[in-house]
Amino acid sequence: MATTAVLQHSAGMRSTTFPLTHLPNEIIHLVFEQLTRRYQQRDIARLRLVCKRFAEIGNYFLLSEAHLFFKSSQFEQLRQISEHPTISKNVNTLFYEADTLEDYGSMQGWREHICVPGWMHDLSPEGLHPPPPTASEREQRAYKRDLNKAMHGPKYTHSEMLLRRAYATFTGHLADQKSIRAQDYNVGRLKEAMLKMPKLKTIEMSTECCLNNGRSTRMEQAFKDGLSSPYGDRQSEEGCGVGQLRSLLLAADAADLKLETLSAGNLDWRFFTEPGKQNHEKLYSGEMDWSFLMGSSKQNIEVLRKMQTAVRSLRTLKLYISTSSKYDDDVYFEDLSHVMVPECAKYLHETSHLKDFITATPDLERLDLNFDCDDPYPPATICDCVGTFKWHALRVAAFAYVSADEDCLAQFFVRHASTLRKIRLDTILLTTGSWPSVFQRARKALTLEKAALSGRLKSNDPEESHYFDLPAGLNGGKKAKMEVLVEEYLLEGGDGPLLDLDALFEKHYRTYLYREEALGDYVDTESDEVIMDRF
Repeated sequence: MATTAVLQHSAGMRSTTFPLTHLPNEIIHLVFEQLTRRYQQRDIARLRLVCKRFAEIGNYFLLSEAHLFFKSSQFEQLRQISEHPTISKNVNTLFYEADTLEDYGSMQGWREHICVPGWMHDLSPEGLHPPPPTASEREQRAYKRDLNKAMHGPKYTHSEMLLRRAYATFTGHLADQKSIRAQDYNVGRLKEAMLKMPKLKTIEMSTECCLNNGRSTRMEQAFKDGLSSPYGDRQSEEGCGVGQLRSLLLAADAADLKLETLSAGNLDWRFFTEPGKQNHEKLYSGEMDWSFLMGSSKQNIEVLRKMQTAVRSLRTLKLYISTSSKYDDDVYFEDLSHVMVPECAKYLHETSHLKDFITATPDLERLDLNFDCDDPYPPATICDCVGTFKWHALRVAAFAYVSADEDCLAQFFVRHASTLRKIRLDTILLTTGSWPSVFQRARKALTLEKAALSGRLKSNDPEESHYFDLPAGLNGGKKAKMEVLVEEYLLEGGDGPLLDLDALFEKHYRTYLYREEALGDYVDTESDEVIMDRF
């Protein structure tokens, strides 16, 4: 019996049905395409059951994104997808959750890190900060519960037999991941799969949940029998995500893919290092100490060039670069230690590998470059990252946790004045010049559709740095009114607030705007009473 769609009708109308099987192919294609854009894969699978024609057309939309994580069985699944005669021809995105398991050294160490579903999830997102004196009894009780969880750890009731079995599974996962590393992160298998995916245009590699909010359910399920979930890449001597992204790009280059989008994070900055001959000579002559790079035997100049070739056709490049090198010893609340910021800053300034990688993309339309720390100072300058390169079609540029001198930043805007329409600046150190001057020069050069400022916009003027401290998400997501005024100035021009900074600072410093409020309405954050009334 044919599947039909029932149309709504009034009492005076005859009941009308229309068999779905009578829909023209163009309409069926359109329906599947809309479902694909909304990532409704289950509905696509159900619609394929209508009839043979729906099934055949649905095959082209059933799996547009392949999902991979650091487990041999998943590489095997990717191979099977690549060998499907229809599905393989329509995969356009590869999402790689590249997190790995940590080797705790013993069963006792593993026991101390057992994942208890819901334990960390239940902790309040504000963290374990003592509640203010004005907190309600309910907030006080919630804080005490979270504090007790943090102090005593998770309560699990697994039997000794189950724990031994889970630990054996966990060590099996560790051995499997070790074998993947030994095979150059399965670059050969990735190449074989990509050769059979001609429409693959997007590669996304994520560690530490950088590109997604939490681990995927699939990855959690894949490792749950070992009672430990992958996070980060602590077992790698090269740094978080370095081997994984290298294998992806080398495979893409070998498969001659024309990639259009690359998103990677958190990616250790050592991805852009190359302990070449000249560095070894300087090392032994005492001119610089790059001993921390010597564990990277696979990262050489030829590999870097091949990876640059792989990104030559990109239109979107998003990099979230990590400067963290280790974790502290806290079992449950592990904080990153960014002790490699000085080494990163020095290396990126004295070499051009990061700049060469970024500027190997002549057709780029969107550049999103983010570091993760600026303590004791930013790990890179904008000139170290992009130099004087000019993209002919760049529309969006975003920078976070970098430094720049006024002329370098202003010249970047001037070079891309004909195309650049959106900018985002987050926690930037201006080494020379002043922010008001930068904003005025940006306004003069650019015709923007959107401008976003956040974080600490610092300069050599302590007072200016103090006023342009714009913490993102402060006070329940309200935006600093000064931030809004400057953004409007960049978009609309006019007299703007920049002609009288003293008046601007006096009137708007520490005032914040609710998103639904008009620009003229703001809340004074110095007043606790006002804050409590709004929540």
